Amino acid sequence: MKRKIVLPLMAIALLGISGCEDKKESDSKTDVTKSSISSTKQQEDAETSSSEIEEQKTDNKTDLDTVQKVLKEQTKAEKLTKLFEKDDVITNGDNNVNFTINGYQYLKIENFSRDFAVSYGDQNKEGGVLLVSATFKNNSDTKVYVGPGFSMSVVGYDSAIGRDEDLLENDLVGELLDKKNELKPNEELSGYVALGVKPAAMEKITESGTAEFELPGFYSKPDSFSKADTIVEPKKESIALTNEGESSNTEASQFYEDKITTENMGTKTMIDEKKLEKVENFENVAITAEGSQITSFEPNEEQASRFSKFESGVILITVKLNIRNDGDTPLNVDSTSATLKIGDSVKMMSENMLQTKNGADEVGKGEEATKCLVFALDKESYEKLYKDQDLLLDVNLYDTNFKRITKIGNILFELT
Repeated sequence: MKRKIVLPLMAIALLGISGCEDKKESDSKTDVTKSSISSTKQQEDAETSSSEIEEQKTDNKTDLDTVQKVLKEQTKAEKLTKLFEKDDVITNGDNNVNFTINGYQYLKIENFSRDFAVSYGDQNKEGGVLLVSATFKNNSDTKVYVGPGFSMSVVGYDSAIGRDEDLLENDLVGELLDKKNELKPNEELSGYVALGVKPAAMEKITESGTAEFELPGFYSKPDSFSKADTIVEPKKESIALTNEGESSNTEASQFYEDKITTENMGTKTMIDEKKLEKVENFENVAITAEGSQITSFEPNEEQASRFSKFESGVILITVKLNIRNDGDTPLNVDSTSATLKIGDSVKMMSENMLQTKNGADEVGKGEEATKCLVFALDKESYEKLYKDQDLLLDVNLYDTNFKRITKIGNILFELT
């Protein structure tokens, strides 16, 4: 028989949660009111104090622990172990439209129902579950549509890890699908989602300690994920799943956000860091070189082949720029590139494939955005030839039609 559980989620609403019976058990045994594992509400303007935030964290932990019990009952697991837990919020979006992970738990289930064997590699001895508490908010005055998300990747594991709708009945994604992915003006939707993790993926998580979680984006039209209809870009976030992974993420936070860092491509070691805060102006655009970092980089096994030409190792030079546009022409800051001159002779282009895009493809008048430029060098060449050479950065700006609007030498920064 299904049981109803009342949960406060993030001090937002009282949620009814259905405990779940065996998949093969008939619902005809008793009349039960099904309750969703998610909730909606109309927004009210209110400020949240720091004490309220701590209260919300406590409520969220309690909620996850309760849903954990529902999960154990649903899977008929003999044993459920909490391997890791995090209650720091992760957000994608802005004040108008956003998606938030309120917290998550990484769990291990053992000796569970054979009904779940296929999901866990044709066995029911052990498996993992990532249990996520999340909230979608639309504070705008127009309808928005939520894009795909709730999947993650792990270094060394080839397949994507996604939501398993059988682990939790009436979960947040199911509620969203019933609404055709639509959020009405001033609507909020909260709930839980469970991702099934096979034993092979669990082994890789133990090795790496982290995973890349896909945060969904928002769009102005249903079933359209085009650039023109994008309100908030989807993005990937590195999440810790072990204590070692949490330490790794903390260490990674000291580095500028290139793809090496954001996509956990390997291990960086700081060689040199400079705070620059140098400003150059081009027409009505102010470009600030905030700083530079020189790092030694060791790619992980998944990325090693991409860097095979660097036989002696990899050195990365990453420069962080802030670009403020006070002109009438919108800028595509995501497409910003540069040439790095080393000494009197060597020139190299920034590595676009190692640079992140932050949805800054149309930065209008009065707006600003950040861009991190990356240059890759062979370690032996750097140490023997380039280490003590002067570095000169020549920045290229582009408009929204991908047309370069600067010429060589218009925007120069000395990095040494």
